[in-house]
Amino acid sequence: MKKTILLAVFLFLCVPALQAQLLKKLTGKQKTPADTEETVDGSFPQLRPKAQQPDATLLIGGDEKVQIDSSYEYDVAVYQESEAFQGSQRVIDGGEDIVIYYSSTAAAFCIQLTSRSTGARYHFYGDFGKESQLMLSGVGGISSGEKAALELKGMEPVYPGEIGYLSQLTRTGSKKVIAGVACEEYVAHNLRHDPRVVNTNHAKVTAYVWIPMDPHAVFPGYSLMPGHFKNQIEKMRIAGSYPPVVMPLEMFLEYGNGDKVFTHTTHIILNERRKVMLTDINR
Repeated sequence: MKKTILLAVFLFLCVPALQAQLLKKLTGKQKTPADTEETVDGSFPQLRPKAQQPDATLLIGGDEKVQIDSSYEYDVAVYQESEAFQGSQRVIDGGEDIVIYYSSTAAAFCIQLTSRSTGARYHFYGDFGKESQLMLSGVGGISSGEKAALELKGMEPVYPGEIGYLSQLTRTGSKKVIAGVACEEYVAHNLRHDPRVVNTNHAKVTAYVWIPMDPHAVFPGYSLMPGHFKNQIEKMRIAGSYPPVVMPLEMFLEYGNGDKVFTHTTHIILNERRKVMLTDINR
């Protein structure tokens, strides 16, 4: 009888230890005295933080060293429309709808352009704080883009007429108020040997451009721009070139083949904060 009792006690003490050894071999670790966040995650997989998956509908490449944000906040919106003409005939469903966003709390702006004929969208983000630029294009809910270091001389935001290859702007002396903003007129011609326009209908173009006299009128965050950008902009303006930082409020382009593009501002909204997501291009 005593042997039976002793054997029962022995088995009672040994079985949990044997089970613990077996559990240790199966799991590779012993149970810690108190549940930690790691053990809770192991016990309840539904509580594990989900890894962020890249958005397959928006792929961004380019310079990996350049940092960009997934969203930006702006509080100035400039609404514009462009119209295309072949000779004197207006192109039906031609042209683009444009929104230009500026910030008063950061040196950043954004251009959103939608083609009426194809529905294609083009977005440009310029962030002087991070010294980055991002160009996005998309159609049908699928978009791609490329980020790069922001350089004023190489910066060419999406905008009707592809103003990036225009030569020196000459001030005409004409002034007028557009949507409450005082502007002055410049005239320019394209660089005739630019590889983007040689042997195309754009081989000759004359541009009449109305630019705000005070950039702060539409881009309050202009004053927050790093000093080296301000110095470069001033040198470019003295030399007669146009740094595409504050976009024209009106522009008329005449091409060598008779085509014309007229871009004008419909209205400007101030002090209305809006968060713009990169994924907005697919909405």
